[in-house]
Amino acid sequence: MQETTDSSPMPFGALPAFHLSSNAYTGPDKVAALRELYGRELMRVDLSAYDGAERQELEFSATVVPLAEGVVYAHCQNTPARMTRSAELMRDGADDIYLTCAQAGAMVRTAEGFFEIPAGGFALMSKARAHDAITPHGGPTACIQVPHAALARLVPRLEEAPMRVLPVGMPGAALALGYAQLLAQQPLMPTALRREATTHLQELLAGVIRPVAPAALPPEQVAVDVSRLALIERDILSRIDQPQLSLAQIARLHHLTPRQVQRLFARQGTCFSDFVSGARLDRAHAMLADPGQRHRRVLEIALDSGFDDVSAFSRAFRRHFGLTPSDVRSLAFGAAG
Repeated sequence: MQETTDSSPMPFGALPAFHLSSNAYTGPDKVAALRELYGRELMRVDLSAYDGAERQELEFSATVVPLAEGVVYAHCQNTPARMTRSAELMRDGADDIYLTCAQAGAMVRTAEGFFEIPAGGFALMSKARAHDAITPHGGPTACIQVPHAALARLVPRLEEAPMRVLPVGMPGAALALGYAQLLAQQPLMPTALRREATTHLQELLAGVIRPVAPAALPPEQVAVDVSRLALIERDILSRIDQPQLSLAQIARLHHLTPRQVQRLFARQGTCFSDFVSGARLDRAHAMLADPGQRHRRVLEIALDSGFDDVSAFSRAFRRHFGLTPSDVRSLAFGAAG
């Protein structure tokens, strides 16, 4: 990464997605470089090894993905560490709010007291509050950062610097982090679609800050439904080659009933079976037109796409595309193929 000469904090929204690892630094200035670039410029904190740990050397890797102006997803893996947001650093005026989850647990000290975040638990914190965040066991940490002003528009009477420890497994918090991770994995998403998705993410966070009945804030329920369905579709696609993939299996994975999953699809004008069938056919079509898979038989491709009956596959393929699998190959590679 290029060094910066400007002493002011680097705004997240101005950065491309990037990966930073302590393995890239060597020599006596390693800790100082990490402290300055990742700590002060990116996170706007003082970064150091946790002095209560047996191992005092700081090692970590981080992936930071700006999703929209001021909205960021970050995932870190580190040895025991301390991040201090001091009164001196708070002169930068940053008031971003962030939701974080430390898989191995964390501790937060503020002027108001000591907070312990259990393993897998969540915390809602603010850059406008001086605090000392410690991950005494290291491990993976994920967070979403959003400007205070963006959430204040969705949460009336939002306090200036919230600090809350949320229950382990809190559905809304877990859903928000999962959805942010999904968005971070899709860098080529069209601008308009990314803007809409980021709005849903902010609405999810608003629901975490102020849980209410769905009828009171319809946009938040829409955000929950859209985000949950996106994660369900991701998990279906990751298992699309499995013939035994079922609605019950996906429902269990997301702690929902099959009926609840079907309702999510119905609100989008489709159903579970149609989504699975369409995804399998699209996968088969892509493989049939792939020069690297030209040598494979149609039967192999059908099985690899989750179909267990080649005749049923051929009929469904023709209904969906108006072409047979052989037609697709002929068009892709010519009559000789």
